[in-house]
Amino acid sequence: MARKQPDLTINGLVLPAHAVGKIMQEYAPIGGFSTMRLGAGTGIRQTRWRKLATTLSASGLIPPGTAAINWDLPVVLGCVEPRSIQSVSPVITLPAARRSDAAPYALAVVDDGRKLRATPVSVAGDVATLDVIAGASAYLVYYYPLLTVLTDGPTERFDAQECISGWDLQAEEV
Repeated sequence: MARKQPDLTINGLVLPAHAVGKIMQEYAPIGGFSTMRLGAGTGIRQTRWRKLATTLSASGLIPPGTAAINWDLPVVLGCVEPRSIQSVSPVITLPAARRSDAAPYALAVVDDGRKLRATPVSVAGDVATLDVIAGASAYLVYYYPLLTVLTDGPTERFDAQECISGWDLQAEEV
């Protein structure tokens, strides 16, 4: 699996590795959706819209340096956690909102799902074409989202005894 872990970016600002240090990102669905129940209890999904919420948590040697960002406006977040799409076809359509500085990478599911095998991927526009692997039952392509989000900005903290700066950022896709 050939991939390069991208740096976190906010509005194009690259957060230095020593500022970010250890980073974790989480995605969660948000939206106008609910489960309705019929008289016999059968569930029916009612959906109007779906977006992503994301939470970033980091700790490093210095604060992240984001004080000049205008948090009253939407910001563009270059994510560090990849998302994936699985298909039985080696041709997979990717979301347009993804990082251009971090190439997608791909895996083939082989040996009745017990193994993953890296496979080359080429991207033209929003279509990823993976090399066909003999005996593959499915293909996975991974990409790094580029999300336009609303957030209040990071909550920062500092451990003076350990000299470690940390922060958390919660954001929702616009």
